[in-house]
Amino acid sequence: MKIGCGKNYYSSSVKADSGVRRIGKLPKTALRILFFVCFSVLNAMQSAAEQVPARPLTINVAAVVKPRHIQLGEKARLDLTISGDAFIKHIEAPKFNFLPAFLAVPLHTETTPRLESSKIAVSMAWVYELIPQAVGDFSLSDVRFAYQGSDYFANPGSIRVSSADTYIDVSTRSTHQVKVSVNISEPYLNAPLTYTFRYLYTAVLPTQESPTPRLPTFPDFLVEELPTQPPYTQQIRGKTFWVEEHVRRLYPQKTGQIVIKPATLLLPIPRGRKTLTTGPLKLNVQPLPEIGKPPHFSGAVGEYQISAQVDRTSVETGSALTLSLQISGRGNIQTVTAPKLPAVTGVVVNGPNLAEDSTPTNRTYAYALIPARTGTLRIPAIAYVYFDPSQAVYATTQTTPIPVSVRPNPNDAAGTETDTSVWRIWVTLLVILIVVLAVAGFLWYRTRSQMFRGAAVNPGTATRPLDNSETTKQGRQQTETEPTTAASLAHDALMQLARSNTTDEATAFANTLAQILYEYLADTLALTQRNIDTVREVCVQSGIAESIREELLDLLTKCDYHRFAPVPLSIDERRTLIGRSEGVISNIEMFLITDN
Repeated sequence: MKIGCGKNYYSSSVKADSGVRRIGKLPKTALRILFFVCFSVLNAMQSAAEQVPARPLTINVAAVVKPRHIQLGEKARLDLTISGDAFIKHIEAPKFNFLPAFLAVPLHTETTPRLESSKIAVSMAWVYELIPQAVGDFSLSDVRFAYQGSDYFANPGSIRVSSADTYIDVSTRSTHQVKVSVNISEPYLNAPLTYTFRYLYTAVLPTQESPTPRLPTFPDFLVEELPTQPPYTQQIRGKTFWVEEHVRRLYPQKTGQIVIKPATLLLPIPRGRKTLTTGPLKLNVQPLPEIGKPPHFSGAVGEYQISAQVDRTSVETGSALTLSLQISGRGNIQTVTAPKLPAVTGVVVNGPNLAEDSTPTNRTYAYALIPARTGTLRIPAIAYVYFDPSQAVYATTQTTPIPVSVRPNPNDAAGTETDTSVWRIWVTLLVILIVVLAVAGFLWYRTRSQMFRGAAVNPGTATRPLDNSETTKQGRQQTETEPTTAASLAHDALMQLARSNTTDEATAFANTLAQILYEYLADTLALTQRNIDTVREVCVQSGIAESIREELLDLLTKCDYHRFAPVPLSIDERRTLIGRSEGVISNIEMFLITDN
């Protein structure tokens, strides 16, 4: 190291060297002194530290539940917090067990830094969701926090869990509850049952809104809303409750199990709204029994009575009177149908028609009765069958008979029926009869034309005699097809004469043949005297053709001849005379038909 320059450099260097040697001896002594001083200071500080107490670490824990009152189905919140005046770290989650009353579900963890005594401190919080599993008042157990080998405890307090249909207001100390019920749990199909919704409360809440009930829709029922009754009071477990009821009458429309959904009540409270919910109702609907069911049962279910009345007790034939049948009682009126009237002879029934005065509790049916006969019309008793669900039996109600006096209609002199339908029936029958007679006449005419077309149109023309078989056959055909007329009677008589004993005397044969001809002329041409001259005059007056007239007169002359002269007649001669007589009668009939 250079301190200077020139001749002073060395001297300076010598001084420096000698100084260094002196300093090298001094540090050993100084170090000993310094070590002794430090050791003394440390001992003094340790003694002072032992005499002054250390500052303790502050730890705070908390467990808070809110709200304190919940309903079954709602949830509560549990907040657990640990904090202190130092930086808290490496801490485990708190330990607790609220089962079986509550199920705890962790939601999240929060870490909150803060400034504590000019130092940064951190607090930790855990948030849980408490789901109630039962109804009642519960005192929750302590929550344990473990930190740096020490345990810290916090108690959340108590919580009340009420059912979903109950709410207890803390501010007014009032209880609010809803209930539902039915009077029959196993009703019959279409049988009435009563559904009642009840709102019970011990005090009115200080809100402007009113509680709003919401009933289910009852999709499987016919629903009848009954009038709402004013509230009434009821004592329950020493408390006075006001009760409001909403009633429905239900008629199940299907069999089997039916579940009625819960009803709710929207309850306004000072801090919002609360919903109270009832439980569901289960019904087992039974079908109507088959045992004992009458064959004329129409499906009415309930308890009914039937009554009958007429608008008048005296009526004329052909005029209508009104019969009113009223069915009233308790039950599903939708199942009531019109009664079937028993048959009444001589009465035309129109209807039934549903009367306008029918109400939800009764049905009235009107029938129009039109009597066709005079005298006393007795309307018989009318029965109506229904199923009584209260007794589980089929029952019958009936009316009393009603007498009605029927007098002749002055507009109908004969007192006959004036109903147009009856008149049309008679006209139809008459037309049918005329058609049948016309067809029969045509067949008879054609048969006679074929049989006697060669008969004596001219006096000299002989007619082929008929044998017994042909006579019998023709007689049978005439009997089956001809109506009872003068010609048919004469024909039958001639057939009988042809079948008679051929050994009879000619006189008897001639007398019989003449009698047949005279009787035919009497019936057909109004012959009054039985002689040839009178026959001629009648035929001329009737316009009978000359050829037919001469043939007839010739036959009558031959009959007179054989009646008074003992001349025998052979079988062939007799058949010829009978055949000619048939021909004359047929020609007269054809002439009369053509002339008309």
